[in-house]
Parts: sequence; structure tokens; C-alpha cells
Amino acid sequence: MREPAVSGMFYPATERKLKKELAECFRKGPGRERPEKGPRVPGVVSPHAGYVYSGPTAAFSFLKAADGGLPPTAVVIGPNHTGLGKDIGVSREDFRTPLGVMRNDRDLSVEMGHHDELSHLREHSMEVQLPFLQYLSPGMEQVCISMGRRGPSGDGSTEDEITLQQAEEVSGMILDALSATGKHVLVVASSDFTHCGWNYGHPVPPGMNAGEFARSVDLPVIDRLLEGDLEGALSRKRELGATPCGMGPILAMMMTVMKLGDGRPELLDYRTSYDVSPSHSAVGYASIAYIS
Repeated sequence: MREPAVSGMFYPATERKLKKELAECFRKGPGRERPEKGPRVPGVVSPHAGYVYSGPTAAFSFLKAADGGLPPTAVVIGPNHTGLGKDIGVSREDFRTPLGVMRNDRDLSVEMGHHDELSHLREHSMEVQLPFLQYLSPGMEQVCISMGRRGPSGDGSTEDEITLQQAEEVSGMILDALSATGKHVLVVASSDFTHCGWNYGHPVPPGMNAGEFARSVDLPVIDRLLEGDLEGALSRKRELGATPCGMGPILAMMMTVMKLGDGRPELLDYRTSYDVSPSHSAVGYASIAYIS
């Protein structure tokens, strides 16, 4: 059993308070918490900061997915902030949250291989997504996949090229497992976007506040993602100095959905931590959903 690592920090530690916080996220985000009939959503991008900052943006992704009907399993791909474990780590553990235990889909997780629990031990990027899914679909199962940063390759590949290669590997792993099991899933890419200002050692240009700067470098990258131009998104990220922490998970999710030929991406919400708490620093948050 994987016990919570960030309950009481990123989100409330009790069931009652967590349900109240989630309801508030839906109210401040999409403005409703009950699903309405809509098109199927095979993949989403959702942020993973504390709920007070990014929860309303995350609510857009999960409610849109629920509108189209949530499948029995979510495959949640997140960046490895801790540096523990393998570059690609698939958990086979059930995850406990204050809302209860979210079971692991063992058929899928075993089929994927790359088994590693250490990379999930203290990692928050996947954990914070699970209560949204439990809130909307109690009994839904999960497979959490951690993606870490690989060092320089022997062939001189750039960091972006390595990220692309790793995303292709993760996408192939997911597609093979889906083919072998015949299952349908929601693929969740967990990522915040640009981190800027004093807190992150990423200076904000004169004449802009931190929120404005994050928006100015994130939206051009997101535009490329919405066009399905993954290499172009990496190029814009590099040119503008955008710093999304989960670019690998985003690319892996989008590759998977595109290879399934399933829908088109749509930006549902973008905001920054500056909108909640104006400061010298800010982080960008985006909700993107593939609409079938």
C-alpha cells in the first residue's frame, strides 16, 4: 500500500475537509461539480500544485473527462521531482488518500513492466490527481507512471531529444499494454508549467509581474501542443525559456492519444499562482483535454 506523502500539505488530510476543498475547486474552476453529458475524453493535462493554487484548473480537466464518462482505469503519468528510483517507474501499489484506497489495475501495471516503487515513495505529482478521480468516480482504478530526467546520452542528444525519446518509450509501453489487455483508459499527464521569479532562480523581465511573464512564455508552447506539434512545442519551450516540469508526461500522453487516433486537444483553463497570491514568483497551470 502506498501511503499519502503530501496530504495535509498539498490538500487536506481528512475526508470531510478534502471533499469540501474539492467542491471549492470545482466551484472556482468550471463552476459546477456534477458531470453533464459530453464527448469522450481519452487524455488530459492537469497541474499538481497545492489545491489552493492549481485545484480549480485541475477541476476543469477532470470534470470534462467525467462529462464524457470515466473509464474504469486512469493511467497517471507524472514527473519525478525527488530523483529516487528508475527513470521510468510503474507502480503496482494501491494508493491510499483521505477518500479511501484507489486500487491498482494490476493487469495493466504488470503488462507495462518497468516496475519500481521507489520513484513513487515521496512523489506528489501523481498523488494529487487521485482525489479528483475518486471524488468523481469512486471505485476507479489507477496505474501511476513516474518519469525522471535522464542524463546526457552517449550519442550527444540534447535534453529535449532525450525527453522526446523517453516519452516515446512510455507511450509505446502504454499502447502495448492496452493492446494486450483490450482496456480503455483515461491518460492523465501531470504537469505544472513555467516556474519563474526569485523562488525558482528564473528572473522576471522588467515591466512585467511574475504571472504575466509565466503566461507570456507558456501560451506559445501550449499553442504548439494544441496543434499537435510536439517537436515545435519543445522548440518554443527552449527558445522562450519556459519551464514546465512535466513535459515528458505531456508528450507521452499526447503521443498515446494521437496514435489511438482519438480526438483533438483543447485548452480549458490557464492561470498562475500569481492570480491567487501576487508575489515576486509564480507558477503557471494549464488544463488541456483531448475531445473525441
